[in-house]
Amino acid sequence: MKYSIEIGKIVEGALKHDQSKVLNYTKQLIDKLNQDGDELAANKFSKQLSAHNGSTLSVMGMNKELSVPVDSESRTVLADVIYPNDNRIDVILSKENRENIDTFILSYKNADRLNSIGIGVANTLLLYGPPGCGKTQCAYLIARELGLPLIIARLDSLISSYLGTTAKNIRSLFDFAQKMPCVLFLDEFDAIAKARDDSNELGELKRVVNSLLQNVDAMSKDSLLISATNHDKLLDSAVWRRFEYKLEIQLPDTNAIIEMIDLFTKRAHNLNAKEKAELATALTGLSGANIEEVLVKAIRKSVIQDKSIEKIDFYNELFEFKGIIPQNCVSKNTLLGIKALFLRNCNEKIFSYQVIADILKSSKTTISKLIKEVNV
Repeated sequence: MKYSIEIGKIVEGALKHDQSKVLNYTKQLIDKLNQDGDELAANKFSKQLSAHNGSTLSVMGMNKELSVPVDSESRTVLADVIYPNDNRIDVILSKENRENIDTFILSYKNADRLNSIGIGVANTLLLYGPPGCGKTQCAYLIARELGLPLIIARLDSLISSYLGTTAKNIRSLFDFAQKMPCVLFLDEFDAIAKARDDSNELGELKRVVNSLLQNVDAMSKDSLLISATNHDKLLDSAVWRRFEYKLEIQLPDTNAIIEMIDLFTKRAHNLNAKEKAELATALTGLSGANIEEVLVKAIRKSVIQDKSIEKIDFYNELFEFKGIIPQNCVSKNTLLGIKALFLRNCNEKIFSYQVIADILKSSKTTISKLIKEVNV
């Protein structure tokens, strides 16, 4: 059945006397009807909304004045709301990661077809992997691709020192997220989903995890939940079972790093395709956040020193980040040899003696000699 998500949510809201949910999903239904060219039906529902006293729905049915729930003790909001028009974060992923994310997005976009054959849409996604590899950006990407607001839980407000308040806050946040079309995002997920068999944790954590599991189970299949963690081994086993999609966000591959070089430097370089591929090889193994740090620092230094950026500037920043230079290294040749050996060990096929010599502004003969000396 077409528009199954919207119709299901409207019925659900009506049965629970949840006027906000009915109004928000009716507005999304109107938008989809307009997109499909069914202006007659869209106008009919629009008139019904207009006639409803007190309706303050804005574009996409997402009024920025919607009341975000707050912690009962501190009165701080439990989440930040990023609306589609404000969602401009650039996301660069490896080919495999991007394909997996696209599959999740397509699943939701094809909800009507899936619901029509009784399969249902996959609405929960757990992202895990090392810090700085793009898990948070993936949540932004999914929300932007679906044209939905991103509800980002604020852990500093969600987690309370008062007994029972954290579980109550989790319930309030889940209830809020189901009142309108949105993506609920729980970052640093292990903070509220840690294994209940941890002997170092108090009984309150077990109550929090139990509450979390109950709220995930009670969540409508038409709502979207994304969680992310750097510490997947800490998660409770029951938590894993609640997520239909589990995706390890890996470190960026060479093609993704090449894209990052242009993105993070704002193309403020004159590197050709071959030189960017060489630099990407040297940066392989770093997270996206670390790559950004290296590239931006190099650009920043060139601006401060009022000079044009050169490729050696990026490599020098990488050498510093990797900490390969001994603190008491005073010999220029020893320093050059250490840098040359590092590049050579990155990939001998890519970093030939001549390529290294060009990067470090030396001669091929000198580089060959110094690498042999340092490598003894």
